[in-house]
Amino acid sequence: MIQKLRSDNGGFTLVEIMIVVAIIGLLAAIAVPSFIRARTRSQATTILNECRMLDAALDQYALENNKQQSSGVAFSDLTPYLKAGSKLASNSGNDTLGNAFTIGNTIAGGIHVSSSTKTALSSATGGDAFWGPYS
Repeated sequence: MIQKLRSDNGGFTLVEIMIVVAIIGLLAAIAVPSFIRARTRSQATTILNECRMLDAALDQYALENNKQQSSGVAFSDLTPYLKAGSKLASNSGNDTLGNAFTIGNTIAGGIHVSSSTKTALSSATGGDAFWGPYS
């Protein structure tokens, strides 16, 4: 018995491969901006949580040391109330983007996010309303 050779190899044509590449490119063009926006929003949320931790440390410092609302405070005063070895404690008062948190001149002044951080993350936060009391 003689085997008959098939004339078609069963491979893909150039047009089919080009269509698949075009579809993958289109999906990537749709997905990449969403990933970038999600990353920026994640950074903003991390910085907001760092503000909350600093605010809690500020309250704890004031309570334990019998400080009044008009008392002055520095970041070094809050360091013992932050988790030892944490990124926030070891960054000397800088946020995830490397910009310094602003601690008011008094305890009542509170914690504030730097304007350069707000500008860098404005596309994901929608403005000052996101930052709440830390703006």
